[in-house]
Amino acid sequence: MKLVVQKTEQIGGEVTPPASKSQTIRALILATLASGRSVLHNVLKSDDTQAAIDICRGLGVVIKRENDSLIVTSTGVPLQGCDNKINSGNSGITTRFIMPVLGLRQNNDQEIILDCDEQMKSRPVQPLINALRSLGLDIKCLEKEGACPIAISGTLKSGEIKIDGLTSQYLSALLLSGPCIKGDLKIVVEDLHEKPYVDMTCAWLDEQNIEYKHYKLDGQDVFHLSGDQSYRPFTKTIPVDFSSASYLIAAAVLLPGSVVIKNIDMSELQGDKKIISILQEMGADITIANNELLIKEGKILHGITIDANDIPDMLPTLAVVATQAEGETKIINVANARIKETDRIHSMASGLGAMGAYVKEKKDGLIIKKSLLHGAEVNGFDDHRTVMALALAGLLAEGETSISTAEAINKTFPQFVEMMNQLGCEIKLIK
Repeated sequence: MKLVVQKTEQIGGEVTPPASKSQTIRALILATLASGRSVLHNVLKSDDTQAAIDICRGLGVVIKRENDSLIVTSTGVPLQGCDNKINSGNSGITTRFIMPVLGLRQNNDQEIILDCDEQMKSRPVQPLINALRSLGLDIKCLEKEGACPIAISGTLKSGEIKIDGLTSQYLSALLLSGPCIKGDLKIVVEDLHEKPYVDMTCAWLDEQNIEYKHYKLDGQDVFHLSGDQSYRPFTKTIPVDFSSASYLIAAAVLLPGSVVIKNIDMSELQGDKKIISILQEMGADITIANNELLIKEGKILHGITIDANDIPDMLPTLAVVATQAEGETKIINVANARIKETDRIHSMASGLGAMGAYVKEKKDGLIIKKSLLHGAEVNGFDDHRTVMALALAGLLAEGETSISTAEAINKTFPQFVEMMNQLGCEIKLIK
């Protein structure tokens, strides 16, 4: 499928972004590990969250949908009635979060296969495999060492491990399952990136009164989880996703008009809310009041240096904004953007370059200067964030822009085209 985008002269209106993928999937994992009935309101409907639902059902959990809510009923740990094979689709967060959970099954001497779709097979999981092997799991890589699909058996045990911090998902996976182990777990994190996502995980542990300690030792982050704990069933309303909201926010900043973005909770721990303060620093007129953002046209943006280590998902959006900022913008310290659904540093350099932007690809980021963009046929690299960011660029470009692999938006933001057009944009999804 393709997104076909026309230059848009003006936008306006009110929109409410979809719910958080990261929070929805964390909620599903905890509800699976808790014994009882949990209720999740305002859950995100997307390919990634459906993959998480399917995985949890494959582990014997009963999940019923009621409008925008999920009723999750589980027997807790040890998990019972698990299928012999489960599939996490192309969801990196689901794949990594569920791997240690598979060591908390009742019949854990029986092998279970964790399969996935093609894109996920190319994404790294070796550091997590190494950690889980050292904690007692027998893991066989069925196609390529260090990648899914994998076969897992054994019981997740206590111990002390080191884990690579390039993606926060390895650590969060261990933090979520760790309290259910019989015995304590000590995790030493080497070079922790994406810290706000870890803070988000820890907030869930805090809500559940889980005992753990986090401290620094020789410059490294250390987490010590007390074992033999359990999760309680809960009721939770999932907040708006700042990652998805970023495209709406950026469009409102870049195009003439006035836009209100609703249900914005600035107390949320999602790191991607930082895009608001970054855009304000660049000169954008954004007012925060009563859980709403009011964004007005007319402000000149100027280039700045942005350390995006904590917010790698924002690199594509910020790269487009940078093409409209006076002077030069540097997006730095975000090498972790190269190990997402695609290499986003390269995908954005390629797409924006094809549209006439001055963009220089660096090892850990991008250098971008103000540019006049023109329409072009560009590759979306089957990456939802690349596709949606290049659509933003198409709204600014003279002529027509066509973006391939547009079906990728269903991963996190199926309503993207509808919501952007609601504001007055000109985007079509073509099969």
